[in-house]
Amino acid sequence: MRALRPSNAGFSAAIFTLLFLAFGLFAAQEPSPSPAPSPAVLPTISPTPIVVRSPSPTPDLAEQNFHRWGSITVFNGLPSDAVHAIVQTSDGIMWFGTDNGLARFDGRRVERITLGEEAANRVLCLTADVTSDALYVGTESGAFLYSDGRLRPIYGTEGVGVRSIALSRSAFLGTDSGTLLIANDRLGDTITATKLAVDPLTNVDGTAARITSILVSKDEEITIGTYGKGLLRLDRSSFTELGPAGRPVFVNGVAPDPNGGFWIAADAKKGQAGIFHLTDRLDKLPAETGVATAVAVTDDQLWVGTDRVGVVHVNGKKTEGLSFSTTSGGLRSDTAFSIFIDREGVVWSGTNRGVSRYDPAAPTPETMADLPNRNFVRTLSQSDDGKARLLGTNRGLLRWDGKKWNVISSLADRTIYAIGKSADALVVGTPDGIFDGNGRLVLDGDCRAIQDFQGNNYAAVNGRGVVRLDNRSLVLNDPTASALQTSSRGLLIGTANGLFLYDGKQTLPLVGSDRLKSGTIWKIFESAGQAIWVAGQHGVFVVREGQVEQVAAVEDVRDVFVDGENVWAATATRGLMHARRVGEFGWVVTTLGFEQGMPSEKAFALMPLGDEMVVGTNRGLVHVRQNAIAPKVVAVRVLSQRLHDLRELASPIALDYPQRSVLIEIAGLSSRTFPEEFQYAYLLKNVKGEVIDRRVTHDPQYAPADLSAGEYSIEARAINRDLLISDPLLIHFSVARAPFPWTAAALGILLILAIVGLVIAVVEHRRIRSRNRDLAAARLDLANEAERERRRIARDLHDQTLADLRQLLMRADEMHAAGLRAEIETISGEIRRICEDLSPSVLENVGLVAALEHLLTSTFSDSTFDSAPTVEERLAFSTNVQLQIYRIAQEVLTNIRLHSDAKKVVMRVAVEDERFILSIGDDGAKFIPESVKPHGRGIANIRARAGLIGGKVDWTSDAGRNRFTLTIRT
Repeated sequence: MRALRPSNAGFSAAIFTLLFLAFGLFAAQEPSPSPAPSPAVLPTISPTPIVVRSPSPTPDLAEQNFHRWGSITVFNGLPSDAVHAIVQTSDGIMWFGTDNGLARFDGRRVERITLGEEAANRVLCLTADVTSDALYVGTESGAFLYSDGRLRPIYGTEGVGVRSIALSRSAFLGTDSGTLLIANDRLGDTITATKLAVDPLTNVDGTAARITSILVSKDEEITIGTYGKGLLRLDRSSFTELGPAGRPVFVNGVAPDPNGGFWIAADAKKGQAGIFHLTDRLDKLPAETGVATAVAVTDDQLWVGTDRVGVVHVNGKKTEGLSFSTTSGGLRSDTAFSIFIDREGVVWSGTNRGVSRYDPAAPTPETMADLPNRNFVRTLSQSDDGKARLLGTNRGLLRWDGKKWNVISSLADRTIYAIGKSADALVVGTPDGIFDGNGRLVLDGDCRAIQDFQGNNYAAVNGRGVVRLDNRSLVLNDPTASALQTSSRGLLIGTANGLFLYDGKQTLPLVGSDRLKSGTIWKIFESAGQAIWVAGQHGVFVVREGQVEQVAAVEDVRDVFVDGENVWAATATRGLMHARRVGEFGWVVTTLGFEQGMPSEKAFALMPLGDEMVVGTNRGLVHVRQNAIAPKVVAVRVLSQRLHDLRELASPIALDYPQRSVLIEIAGLSSRTFPEEFQYAYLLKNVKGEVIDRRVTHDPQYAPADLSAGEYSIEARAINRDLLISDPLLIHFSVARAPFPWTAAALGILLILAIVGLVIAVVEHRRIRSRNRDLAAARLDLANEAERERRRIARDLHDQTLADLRQLLMRADEMHAAGLRAEIETISGEIRRICEDLSPSVLENVGLVAALEHLLTSTFSDSTFDSAPTVEERLAFSTNVQLQIYRIAQEVLTNIRLHSDAKKVVMRVAVEDERFILSIGDDGAKFIPESVKPHGRGIANIRARAGLIGGKVDWTSDAGRNRFTLTIRT
């Protein structure tokens, strides 16, 4: 059968040419491609690299504190590792003054700002103007003002080292030459500094006393720290010394004490104290700081930078040394040039090896004992007055005495699942039963929860139900009961079959498992408004007025606590989960795991304690404090047809036709939240204020596309790890209308005509292709039918004819006719050969590759077969396709045997690039398929069989070698 060919091929070619030209002309007026979000490989503030170790059952607390630390170095884009000044502007941006210029850090990227020549790039101090986000920069070669992306020199400071700057109604600048300057006109285009005191300060040896720090009070009283003359106060145009005899004279930094007085960082010998407190008297801090280089104060906490021992932290009477060794490399160097405390209380240290970041309010781990099972916390409890605190573990009950956890000896070896509310009559639930405080058995059974209701204790006993302990009565006969909670409506009971309520007389179903799909309920909590929160096997759920809502789909939630808008959940799969409904964006969820300071991601219990949440895990307790400072959000990039300058955001961005999309990239700023932990909320609104798109994602890029003409606004917000949301960043833009496309209209008509012709051609082409497929299927069916007929004939010859010959052979043996027997055996062998040729059994018995090898060796004695061991495993051909391949190889080998006089035959079978390749070569007479006589059917049969299975055949003859190749897509 011959395949049909399209009769309108010429017409189709013309139509396609016309269509191509029409599309080419029309494309000139089509909208340009929308800008697509592109991932950026950006430097981030990341934890200091450490050797990763699997946490032990009782992990080392020092190793758990790595989440408190982070660093920014030249690897992250810092211009130099020597950082002498750090400051934060009111928009949340961090600024670093280095030996090689100024660095701007937005939480993701470090951007270098060069200040001029080499000396000007050595930054000595930074001061931020909170009213305008302007930045004053002091360098070894003058001072500069950086604002609105512009860098302006402060005239009068050229070539002078400016080491300190303070802002009030004016800008005060302290120099290395001992001169105090003032810049009044700091908002004009030209800024000039003049001397505030006529004579420069000099030391006893005549050298200049450099001014290392400046403090300006609310009533413009100026106090300066100098290197050589101590602490001085300006009185009109002269200075007076502050402090009694013995005061430090080599002052490196001064910070005001919130309670009055000053903290002074000064030079000191090794092993001595270099930090002093000056009020009406002078006190020396009992800490071996050596040279104190910088000082910062917040509330009652003091942070001191030193040149040899790192950073010293003083909290009340407790002094803590933070060095490279004590922090296991968290603080990058023991030489700290500067200290800065940002708006969230995070401490930044500028060192000679980059910037180190320390979060003192990060989650704090606590272990109770060296025994791992005693650090496996199952439940937490405290009395109503908060004084009595109990902790149930896998190895006993622990009580807090105000200083440490003590094991209650009578329950020291028991696994504690539940603790009774009343501390006077202590009752605990264990897998072996319910026991009192003296270790006496109250009720046997596997107890998972105990709750006091109406003056009586009730217990959820696995396999039994809910039992009232005083009279052993069964309140609920449900063996899956696992949680109890006293509520304003009665005793709430959680089971795998739903939520129940016991009012003191009867137990009624509250929410069935068909609606509350929590699985096993582990904990229940009732918040204000009688909302019931469920910690279940399949997430956190809330039930309000009979309506069920899933807050978070987290597996194996063991405890839940709700504090106002914050929902806390302890999970055995993802650590501590925190959820909050954020405005119109719905529930937003974040988790605290091992990377955020949890010793384990298996948490089982929660307990609020003051302003922190105590979390019980299988590796101890964790104290989590929530951040109260909302993050900031800044624009990083705005892209349409071009990259926009961020100053253009002050007015709407006009998108010219055909641009119909815009890409914005933002960054959340919160020093307690790493960049990858931020979530971003986007609102796209039209000119009427209608919300077109709303989403919450971890992606800092947002690209609304295919917008119709009109005006739009994007409200972008950042959500930090504590689920606090920033003020919105507003971006306004407009999409222009398309001009009437006269050329496009004409081309459109031409295009329509071309499309009509194309549709006709496509329909006709599909009809012909369908017909060809039908013909090909019919040909394959005929070939398969022929093979089936061959198998039938072979089977008949084998089953009938050979059986008859076997009978004749037996009679010949009875007649002792040896000659007749030999003839019969010859005929039987020939019939067997015919049967094998009609239906090759070797193909079914050993597979295609082995069958081809057998065919080759049985046809030619001098032959070579080449095949990889895995070829058979990589083939997925049907039996019919394998048979056609076998027949093709049989036909080729027969032709070689009969017509080529070949001495050597080589067959190769391989699978390469998803193609099956059969190659047969011989050294016989040169073979050219086109020269074969017309009456020959061998070549035609080979090509026909190959066409049936979608294969291609080829013959080549070169250098005395003939080669046949069959290729089939696998």
